[in-house]
Amino acid sequence: MTANSLTQFDPDWPSALAELSGEMHPIDRDACFIWFQFFPLGLHELLEATPDRAGLELFYKFRGSYRLAEIADTSHRFLYGHQYWPAVKHALQRVPKHETLLETIRAVAAAVQAPTDLTLPISAIGLMTLRQAGLAFLEHPYTPSAETQTPEKALRNRAAAVKTNWLSKPKPRIIIDERPPGSWFPLVPGQHITTAAELDKGPYHETNPRCSPGNGPIPVDCRSGTCGTCWIGILGANEKLAPVEPFERKRMEYFGYWESPFHTPAAPRPLIRLACQTVATETCTIVIPPWNGIWSAARREAYARRPQTSPIYQSTKTPTITPPPPDTSIP
Repeated sequence: MTANSLTQFDPDWPSALAELSGEMHPIDRDACFIWFQFFPLGLHELLEATPDRAGLELFYKFRGSYRLAEIADTSHRFLYGHQYWPAVKHALQRVPKHETLLETIRAVAAAVQAPTDLTLPISAIGLMTLRQAGLAFLEHPYTPSAETQTPEKALRNRAAAVKTNWLSKPKPRIIIDERPPGSWFPLVPGQHITTAAELDKGPYHETNPRCSPGNGPIPVDCRSGTCGTCWIGILGANEKLAPVEPFERKRMEYFGYWESPFHTPAAPRPLIRLACQTVATETCTIVIPPWNGIWSAARREAYARRPQTSPIYQSTKTPTITPPPPDTSIP
């Protein structure tokens, strides 16, 4: 298979994943849909149609790793099925493309030596990665960490409170990474997630340049829903969050984070939220996206209408200066 051979399936992704969702293990069902909203095909097409990367980043305010090809092996670390990634890459090189996208995803999943309900989500992600990143990532060696717990236990842990010592009562928390121990911060029930995150004073800015010193692990440039920097995926215990309010809906539409066909517009608790607008009442697990920006339909229309001479819409490339012709009037 090649990226070009998969383009015929572009319109089929929403219906294929909707049909497969009932066959996916719950540990990765929401995770799969979160990933597809983190890396929508529409964003890839926008990037492909805009060769001026510096100008694109300036206009759409992109920050972080927004190109899937740059993080093809690690973009899905939050999936339990991430451990099968080398086998999925192997299958992508050997399993032929089938007549339909549904059949192709199932064929790749069947080629991985693991339960199909666990391999379907990561296989779908593998095919979309091939569609967006091309063949190059298949040649890169990568060894993920092995899972040490069953998917059922991992699923329960996503909503599990924590005891700070054996005498204490379990306390709610926000889990930001399931693998390293201690990748969470405490929660006072009723807090917005960014408010709780601010109390975590770890040096997150040293590994994530979008974070600022003292503001916690979630990148944030405001706390009023203005910037859109703090968008997150809700991996576990979504039911423990307050329903989305009209203001958050309006802002998410402005940023373009809900333009994915995998988003359910009427959902009271969407999988993609703004952390500064989301109130948590008990333990939940989140995923911090690797990028943020403003790429909504309105923003793309503004890009098409941009004044070509305005410096704020031009890239930071050094302009080419043409010297004036020589003055032949001087003897």
